[in-house]
Amino acid sequence: MLPYQEQYVRNAEEIGGLWQFTASPGVSFEDWYEERLRNRARLAELKKENAALLNDFLYPALDALYEADDAVLKDLEAFADHLMDWKTNMDCGVYVAIHDALLAMERVRKNRDGVIRELYKLGMGLYYLNRILIGISGRDADAFQFYNEMLFTEASSYLRYFDELGDEETRGYVIRCLANITLCTKDPKKRIDISMRTLKILRDEETRKAAPGLPWDVFIRRTHQQMSTNRSALNRSTLTRDQIAAVLDSCYEVFRQEEGAANPSVRWLWPYYNMEFSCGYVGLEETVNRLERLISGTPFDQYDMSGFYGNVELAVEYGTFLKRYPSLAEDPRRIRFLDGAYRKMMRTLMTNPPDAYGDYFVHTLAKVYNDFYEIDGLLTYREVLEKLMPRYSGAQYVLSRTAGDMMKAVARSLLASDPAFFDDISRFADMADPARKEEEILCFAGDCGLYHNFGLCKMNVERLNSTRPVFEGESRRIRLHTVSGYDDLRARPSTAMFADAARGHHSAYSGGEEDPSGYVRMESPYRKMTDVCAAVSWLLEEGGPDVGTVGARERIRSMTPRERNRFSPPVLACLTDAALCRELDSILCGDGEQYYREIYRTLTDA
Repeated sequence: MLPYQEQYVRNAEEIGGLWQFTASPGVSFEDWYEERLRNRARLAELKKENAALLNDFLYPALDALYEADDAVLKDLEAFADHLMDWKTNMDCGVYVAIHDALLAMERVRKNRDGVIRELYKLGMGLYYLNRILIGISGRDADAFQFYNEMLFTEASSYLRYFDELGDEETRGYVIRCLANITLCTKDPKKRIDISMRTLKILRDEETRKAAPGLPWDVFIRRTHQQMSTNRSALNRSTLTRDQIAAVLDSCYEVFRQEEGAANPSVRWLWPYYNMEFSCGYVGLEETVNRLERLISGTPFDQYDMSGFYGNVELAVEYGTFLKRYPSLAEDPRRIRFLDGAYRKMMRTLMTNPPDAYGDYFVHTLAKVYNDFYEIDGLLTYREVLEKLMPRYSGAQYVLSRTAGDMMKAVARSLLASDPAFFDDISRFADMADPARKEEEILCFAGDCGLYHNFGLCKMNVERLNSTRPVFEGESRRIRLHTVSGYDDLRARPSTAMFADAARGHHSAYSGGEEDPSGYVRMESPYRKMTDVCAAVSWLLEEGGPDVGTVGARERIRSMTPRERNRFSPPVLACLTDAALCRELDSILCGDGEQYYREIYRTLTDA
């Protein structure tokens, strides 16, 4: 690699050790807090340096790519590989930017082998980048997945020229791209058909002879693993007999590899058990008993893929079974087990050491946010978020707590001039005691601020925001955090009242701007609080709680006419109040010590 590339990698590695909030045993809050402030300042330096490295060296190199020699290309590829090792994924966005440029170059050069290679590498980079879209549906999210699918599809179309391809490595990329189409499509029938076709090709003797050095058995094993993920579709009447048989065969093949092991992996045992249940070979009660044994047999402090699967994913899966089958949810013994499984899951999540915080763990955490089932009397979704947000989204938590305090200040000012301002929220309109009513409204305002950007937590953008400025393609994905936050919060009773703030805080008051969240102001029972949230969110985005140089009044004055039209007129008028501006300035210019104290308590109580 070139010096600037080596420096960027070193910076990214250092950022990986600084951005995550951890607490060593015995360290006082004062020492811990001082370290956080030093880390925050250092992260700002590294981010600025990384931006300069990209602007001064990488972008000019990509612009001049068509005249580049092989040495330059090899340096770029090595740079990308260091940033995307499939375990830590230090900077997937730069990896994607490099291979996107290399693909364009290979197309211009009409280098077929190069095009195929870059289609695969860009496709894999986008697959990992698109993992932040877990649980998000709709036109925008589907468009990202479709483009990813088309990259793999284009590369796999070169099967017709398999014998003519220049080298064995390129032929391997074609096979891998064919199998990877299934990573990007939601239709189970299509996924099954693609995997069936892939297995047929992988077993074809003539195809194997054309590339004898490829790891054909590895390809087959991984394709069986991909096929086995379709087991949930086995009870659908739309599947053909051949499709059902193919899924069953793959589940068996995956399980068979673990059968002779002293400690079979729960990651492949459960798919087999689930397949047997889906096909009616084993009943519901025995399947749930099997699931309980897998969860119970995994130590809470097993911080590897199997440990996270057994302690976290299977606990969430157990909750899903109770949600799906009412008879289980009515059984006190099953409820008690779920309670224990949830608490064990949280113990694993809250004690996870920093060196185990890799890509798989990030994806596992996102599944908790996406699939957790809330049931009366047990751990609530809100309690889960109160623990996980400060633990794994520390900087975002500080920002959100700041937003909450700002929203309380604005709401207090609005109530002073109009005590009935929030009476469109029915539970406040019915309160006869003015003091209690104001207290409840301010508490709600603070919580709306805390959860308004919750969708960003599942997307895990914290490290990205610490590394460099966000790319346009990443920004378009991150923009969908309003959809993600809304869907997750509204699905659970303990957080449903905050969902509209998460959905509408980037929406225009007039509804005149395109908004992927689908927020319609007049359909929201919490629209006036969401109006407050939208204004506070804009104020924070203009600087942030640690800037301390631009006050609220200056930020409001800097609004363009178009920006002013985005906000509720009563809220915008309220923001011109001098006393309120002074209070907002005090919050904006604070160092957030009280929020850091909350994070410290969460970390040390784990």
